[in-house]
Amino acid sequence: MIQKEKRKIYIIPGLGESTRKRCYMKIMEFAKKSGFSVVPINIKWKLDMYMDDFIRQANKEIPNNIKNDYILGFSFGAYITAVLSKKKKAKGFIFCSLSPYFKDDLNSIPDKSKKYFGKKMMNDFKKYLFPNKNSGLAYFLIGEKDWDIAINRTEKSYKIWKGKKEKYIIKNTEHDLSTKNYVKTLKEIIKKL
Repeated sequence: MIQKEKRKIYIIPGLGESTRKRCYMKIMEFAKKSGFSVVPINIKWKLDMYMDDFIRQANKEIPNNIKNDYILGFSFGAYITAVLSKKKKAKGFIFCSLSPYFKDDLNSIPDKSKKYFGKKMMNDFKKYLFPNKNSGLAYFLIGEKDWDIAINRTEKSYKIWKGKKEKYIIKNTEHDLSTKNYVKTLKEIIKKL
């Protein structure tokens, strides 16, 4: 008897984070209990690397034609997910607190953030626009108390996404996947997949 391959969820964490962090572990455990095979994508977040490097790392780990699978990313992980969504033929994408560093966001970035990332990284961001031709299933999650520019980025991205989509504003939550409400909302979404 041929065994059917399990659907997969690829998980890309936020800047400086690892999928070994407790909140990701909870999500991965729940996804496994829900019948998914989970593929953690752990980016090497090195100071001498830039967005191109981070995207390249994730691109190597995720096959292009994953038509029954999903990619979930948080913050910079969601940014990477968005950039890769043009080439990865996934069934769906889960954008959690999408980082607001696409080309059309850069005028709104505070000077403090520009200084933190430096000129080279800021120039790297200019290469990327949120894709506007995608038609796959997409979930957009944002904390109700997240950064204003991240909330605006999520609103803009949700509006231009062409495929079926749902938006979740997570109560009493900032830019932090580890909150109880964030994990609970992700579990509700995974149940529906």
